[in-house]
Amino acid sequence: MESKEDGAAAIGEAGGEEPMERKEDGATGEAGGEEAAERDSGEPIDPQSELDKARAEAAGNYDRYLRSAAELENYRKRTLKMRSETREETVRDLLVQVAPLLDNMRRALSQETEDAAAVKQGVELIVNQFQGILKGYGLEEIEARGKPFDPNLHEAMMEVVDDEHPPGTVLEEMEKGYTLRDKVVLPARVVVSKAGEPQPQDGESE
Repeated sequence: MESKEDGAAAIGEAGGEEPMERKEDGATGEAGGEEAAERDSGEPIDPQSELDKARAEAAGNYDRYLRSAAELENYRKRTLKMRSETREETVRDLLVQVAPLLDNMRRALSQETEDAAAVKQGVELIVNQFQGILKGYGLEEIEARGKPFDPNLHEAMMEVVDDEHPPGTVLEEMEKGYTLRDKVVLPARVVVSKAGEPQPQDGESE
């Protein structure tokens, strides 16, 4: 008849063998999982194949970059050529319209007359004709005389004491100003009024 100690030892040995079997079963399961993952993913990844694929993609991107750069350069050249042609056409058209003005000036100079009024009238006609040509290109004169001084439109050349006009009024245009399509290209150079010095009242010392 076995003692209690012998029975406990037998049970202990049996219990100790059982975890070893479970461990072996777990290792077998992991190996099976790797095999299943390899079957799901197909063939193993080839680093050289991936490198070749990346190189081919980079070469394609570089080729597209070169094509885009060439197209941009061609567009820039076409734009410069179009601007140059447009500028030449504009200048040519302007000169064709200005040429008759020179003829009118020559005619006025060739006349021998002492009639100052007639000469003045001829010059006014030429000026009006020239102004019409400029307006056709969007160039307008800035109206300054009698207007309040505007630093955006006028350039003050001097200030003059004037009691007949409020301070800051344009009294005279020394040079005409012009706008091109509502943009100032040449401010008018003007003379501006200013207030006089206050006069001492009776009884006050100077």
